[in-house]
Amino acid sequence: MSWKQLAGLILYAAELMLVSGAEIHRVEETADRMGRAAGFARIETFATPTGIFMTLVCPDGDVYTRVRRIRRSQSDLARIAAINDLSRQLAQGQVGFAEAAQALDKIENTPTHAWWQFGLAGGGGSAAFAYLLGGTLLTCALAAVSGCLVVLLTSSIDKSVAPTFLISAFGAALAAVLGIIASLLLPISRDTLILAGVMVLVPGITITTALRDMLTGELVSGVARGAEAMTIAVAVAVGVAFVLGIGGV
Repeated sequence: MSWKQLAGLILYAAELMLVSGAEIHRVEETADRMGRAAGFARIETFATPTGIFMTLVCPDGDVYTRVRRIRRSQSDLARIAAINDLSRQLAQGQVGFAEAAQALDKIENTPTHAWWQFGLAGGGGSAAFAYLLGGTLLTCALAAVSGCLVVLLTSSIDKSVAPTFLISAFGAALAAVLGIIASLLLPISRDTLILAGVMVLVPGITITTALRDMLTGELVSGVARGAEAMTIAVAVAVGVAFVLGIGGV
């Protein structure tokens, strides 16, 4: 592969990691590892949650600079782990860059989970949280249904059209509506059911990633991701408060 193609491949890998929610230091470390394996004399990578700036210097002095804007991201730990493992195989000489290019295409185009798996995970999480809050067996069962529907709704909305704030608010509103209706028809705790339903919207991975970025000195990324998590938390509160206000609660 030419130096130009190698530079594009390294940027491609870093972009996939960033849109999958990887920590900034992991993205930059992966780019640096792949650049050294490709034979570049120097690799300078600056990544933020919304963009990558990369400069690679060839042994003959030629310089390749690449910039990539990141507009949407979604946590995908399996994809991060796969790309990280691939970069280590490249560094150890176990695979070539032509094979790595094919592997990256496969990683990007292979869906990690089916829609029913998302729903099952959301339902199980909500049911578990309802149990932790002291809910009855009936409350846990209804929480499982609520969590499943919330996850299916939020994952089905086109994220390129609707902003994250509205998606989270819609999901929280749905959980609140289901909680109010269920509490009117059955002897269950409305608050427990609503809390369990919105727990699947809590940006736990984003908060964790923000803290890890802060601890590793990536202050720009840490503050940005912390603000993103706060925005989602506010959206959840707004969605629930809106429905409760309409219902006169």
